[in-house]
Amino acid sequence: MKKIICILLVLVAAFTVCACSCVRGDSKYDYEDMAEYIKLPNYKSQPYSVEVDSLKLAVGTYLMQYSSEYTVKRGDRINVDLNFFEISDPVVDIKGNEITDLAWDDVWVENVATPNSDGGYQISYQIENNMIGSKIGASLTRKLTLADDFYKEEYRGKQVFVDIKINNSTVDVGTVLLASYTGYYIDADGKIVQENGKDKTFDESDSSSFYVGSNLAIDEFEQGLIGMTIGVEKDIYATFPEEYEPAPELAGQKVMFRVKVKSLYTPPTYNDAFVQTYFFDIETVAEFEEKLKTEYVLSLVYEYISDNAHVIEYPKAEYKAAQKQLVEIEGVFAENMNVTLDNYIEQEYGMSRDAYIKSNMKTEMIFYSLRNMLGDTVIPTEAELKAERDALIAYYKNSYMQNDGLTETVATTQAKDFVDALGESYVYEQVLYAKIDNVIPTQVTVETVPATKSYVFDAKSE
Repeated sequence: MKKIICILLVLVAAFTVCACSCVRGDSKYDYEDMAEYIKLPNYKSQPYSVEVDSLKLAVGTYLMQYSSEYTVKRGDRINVDLNFFEISDPVVDIKGNEITDLAWDDVWVENVATPNSDGGYQISYQIENNMIGSKIGASLTRKLTLADDFYKEEYRGKQVFVDIKINNSTVDVGTVLLASYTGYYIDADGKIVQENGKDKTFDESDSSSFYVGSNLAIDEFEQGLIGMTIGVEKDIYATFPEEYEPAPELAGQKVMFRVKVKSLYTPPTYNDAFVQTYFFDIETVAEFEEKLKTEYVLSLVYEYISDNAHVIEYPKAEYKAAQKQLVEIEGVFAENMNVTLDNYIEQEYGMSRDAYIKSNMKTEMIFYSLRNMLGDTVIPTEAELKAERDALIAYYKNSYMQNDGLTETVATTQAKDFVDALGESYVYEQVLYAKIDNVIPTQVTVETVPATKSYVFDAKSE
């Protein structure tokens, strides 16, 4: 599934160093002399541009990720059923009937008791307060004495039971939603293109998230979501930009999305409290955005190095060791899936066994070359190695205790055994890569490209 509607910024290095590094054994001095095996480009002289728009997309992605289930707030336009029952014996209104004629839909949650522009009535303040904070689909029963702002004078002062059922709310700017959709090619008349007697589609998803107003989706699609409600299907027509990097084959194409909203969510307010809650050792939005910028610069530099590094030769001993490890680790997964190792590598990583091994080796060769170039500033110290090993043991110990229910003593033993199995070189590389990450951004020239769009979370950042 392409998920081509969302244009998300992936703030990772062009090559993932932790996930794909080859644990070659216990010697941290492997790849000591890289000059005869690989030649790196002069990355320091290369100019790099950081687009503020890209950083804002990353912020929007984080806010969408940490959204909470939608609850009613003042100012929302919601759809509700209201039934009033006067407290008497039997429970009837002043005419002797159940009070059902006071139910209406599409009310504004505002403290106004006059007709709105649609001719409906807005509900009283005391009933609003009972709905604030409730979830979609909630059914509430409240005992109230109707206040003096109730829109029907004859009921003011009456003591009643109110049954409140919150049916729906409409999508608006600032809403995060989960939706299913299918994307269709359409012709000049707006009709779905047929191919071999079937509708021609280009993408589909049963559960994709969207943040309206964050510019994470193409403009026409995002605008089309506004006003939708849960469970209602809608066709949204759009034209992809003339230049569309995520899927060049769709550039300039006229399309139609058949969309159904499945649920609504509320993103957290983007402020210092947000970053303090969700990110370790970050106190302010400014620090958070600087970290995003640093990671973005790293991704640009590593992408440039990876694309322009010339591998002269893959060390034979290292290749054999990596091949053996691949069989030992990935072979278990292949066996569980009842496929050959080569088929498993192709399915999971989209490349041959040889290409996969060389890709991982190239990553390590690049980083050991950088180590030799940068010198003492990135060489891991014994204290740093011990701290990293202790941190890994603590991480896996907690994981074993929480996920497997092991006692602290048993979990600690298993964690130590697992970290020992990873090998000294693995611990060494975690420290090495982190130290290189800290140095690289300080060595390059970075130009900042101002934002060209507005983002809903900027307006709500205070």
